[in-house]
Amino acid sequence: MKKKNGTRTIFLLLLLALVAVSVFMVIWMFNRENTSENSGSHTDVTRVQMSWWGNDGRHMYTMKGVDLFQEKNPEIAVAYRYGEWNGYEKRNKVWMKSHNAADVMQINYAWLNEYSKDGEGYYDLNTLSEYIDLDNFTEEELSYGMQNGKLNALPIAMNTHTFYYNQDILEENGLSVPETWDDLFAMAKVLGPQGKYVLGFSKKQMFLLLISYYEQSTGKRFFNDDGTLAIDEAGITGLLELYKKLIDEKVVCPVDSFDRTDYMSGKIVGTMCWISDTKLYCDAPLEAGVNVSHGSYPKLPGATTSGWYIKPATMWAISVDTEHPEEAAKLLNYLLNDPEMAKLQKNEKGVPVSKAAVAALKEEGLLETNEYKAIQEMNEKQGELKLIIPNMENERIIDAFKIKADEYLYDKMSVSQCATETRKAMQAVIDGAD
Repeated sequence: MKKKNGTRTIFLLLLLALVAVSVFMVIWMFNRENTSENSGSHTDVTRVQMSWWGNDGRHMYTMKGVDLFQEKNPEIAVAYRYGEWNGYEKRNKVWMKSHNAADVMQINYAWLNEYSKDGEGYYDLNTLSEYIDLDNFTEEELSYGMQNGKLNALPIAMNTHTFYYNQDILEENGLSVPETWDDLFAMAKVLGPQGKYVLGFSKKQMFLLLISYYEQSTGKRFFNDDGTLAIDEAGITGLLELYKKLIDEKVVCPVDSFDRTDYMSGKIVGTMCWISDTKLYCDAPLEAGVNVSHGSYPKLPGATTSGWYIKPATMWAISVDTEHPEEAAKLLNYLLNDPEMAKLQKNEKGVPVSKAAVAALKEEGLLETNEYKAIQEMNEKQGELKLIIPNMENERIIDAFKIKADEYLYDKMSVSQCATETRKAMQAVIDGAD
């Protein structure tokens, strides 16, 4: 009995120790968001905060880069606020609405339209050109961050969608990388009976794929430049029918069933992703010995527009509420233009826009990367690609489309009724209705 009680006591002590360690780690992580890791020996230290989202790899190299920045600028201490993308956008909305945003923040291109239509939502970086080397950007690249004549943000990298395929599976089945929409359906006839899908991706990619088809097939726009809907109910009817056909004929895996591991394993043969996500979809297969092929955008014969768009992948901005604009500008300039930071970041956010960052990465083998090859294709097709309209990435609009489309996909609503309801739901989001 005593032995039993002794064992129980030891177990409880170990459990308490584990809890204590867990509490310590939580407090430590909290403090990393609110204190500087390197305040230096200066008594006069200015504290600024920065925020970003991403995976563990991004967190590690960004924190290492910030440590290097603080070594070069010991009078500036930097605190962090970071996390995964899931839930980050909602937290950012709270920070922006409560005027509690970080001094330097990673933002989505669409957020310029959401938070700064009048140019007043972020700091005007033109007024900080003494500390930010804007010569590393072309006038066009600077224009992406302009709102109402004010430079609200600078692009980290440019982005567009690209396609990647498991070349080994294609060759095993006597198939080539598809170039047209008909090629995709023809591939599905070969791969479908094997339990494989030609393509798999998220709901946003599905939405943008459908927009591309609509614009190619009609020569019309899905959205007007101001973000309002240009597509009518007849156009939505056609898209819903295409959407169902893509899934029924196993061209595209249903978005609710999509799992990136299915692409890695070959159950899904191809994917469509942002260039900045290339590593997520290419590195693991390549490391496993799988040959990966880069594919072109599917085309319709005679199409006068590609229906595909480009955008800044992500951007750096400074809070309009910052109390330390000079120090924030120095940090932003370092994140974008410093060669050491560029070598830490590499292509993780896509191929950098900054000329100084590109020059540093060319020494690191930039020209041989999949991201660089995809960016070269993007540059070659600049005339076919338009700058994205922020509402194309509006999660509420995409959700409105998907929720209503599911009613048709699962035979709960006729296609004509669904088209009416789908357009109405998207319009309600645009109008700001609940």
